Amino acid sequence: MVTGHDSYGKEIYAHHGENEYTRLAALAEELDPATFRRLDALGPAPDWRCLDIGTGLGTVAQWLAVRCPDGMVTATDLDLRFLHASPFGNLQFLQHDITADEFPPGSFDVIHARWVFCHQRSRVLDLAKVARWLSPGGWLVIEDPAGFPLGSSTNSAFRRVSMALMAVVEERFGTDHTWAREYPQPLRELGLSSISMDCLLPVVGGLRPMTQFWQKSIQQLEPYITSYGLEPGDIDTVLDQITRGDFVDLGMASIAAWGQR
Repeated sequence: MVTGHDSYGKEIYAHHGENEYTRLAALAEELDPATFRRLDALGPAPDWRCLDIGTGLGTVAQWLAVRCPDGMVTATDLDLRFLHASPFGNLQFLQHDITADEFPPGSFDVIHARWVFCHQRSRVLDLAKVARWLSPGGWLVIEDPAGFPLGSSTNSAFRRVSMALMAVVEERFGTDHTWAREYPQPLRELGLSSISMDCLLPVVGGLRPMTQFWQKSIQQLEPYITSYGLEPGDIDTVLDQITRGDFVDLGMASIAAWGQR
């Protein structure tokens, strides 16, 4: 079992880790189209002030910079090593920790965070804090993973390895892979209006982006997950299976919710 506690990206899934850029690029390729569709449906104004929390590779922030050319996009992360000079004059990168750092109330017309809050032990307080940064009429768009598709897999090795991976992350970071299943209730509790939600169910197998994301996730956590109820050979079996063209199974769900102040 994993002992001790960590914060996401400090040791496990750290930006300086081998293949972390590739892992995040695969996740962005899988999730970006749905994220762009949701943000586009809000009708971004050219002068919107935008905040992208946990921006990673900055793909969502760059999309917002194009859609809001007369506004300003602030893209934050704990580690900015994957973000070089901004290609847009209205996009700035900022090292920022939502658990410790602030923005003035009413600073932003849209705030987006993808696969961030589920990893925060203080997620309820953090979400309330972030909501205060919205301007009147501003939108909060959050998206987090949920593990229920993995736990229902009929492929026993894939299920065991996937559940072990989630167990390590939950114990190490305090991640909650069930929290997003409560969406959109956290936004209702903040008093937001015009609330809605949807869900993406990515498929693992073959050349799909989620395959590469899950492969790199397993490889990074391999030293930690072997004691979590796995049978001999499970990890090698799964790493071989998921890259074959004849393998298909559900990956993590990605549940999104949004509401307006």
